Amino acid sequence: MTKFNKGDKLVCVPCGREVIIGCCGISDSAILCCGTPMKKKTETKTAKSRKR
Repeated sequence: MTKFNKGDKLVCVPCGREVIIGCCGISDSAILCCGTPMKKKTETKTAKSRKR
């Protein structure tokens, strides 16, 4: 299973819904939306460079 950290952003690929992890614990479950597990949202290189 994927481990999540506080502040991680997850996105549902089919519908585009985004979720931010508020608190974490030990769990063997996945966060589901539209019947599929949500995936970690990755930032693009241009978005990272804008933060600086």
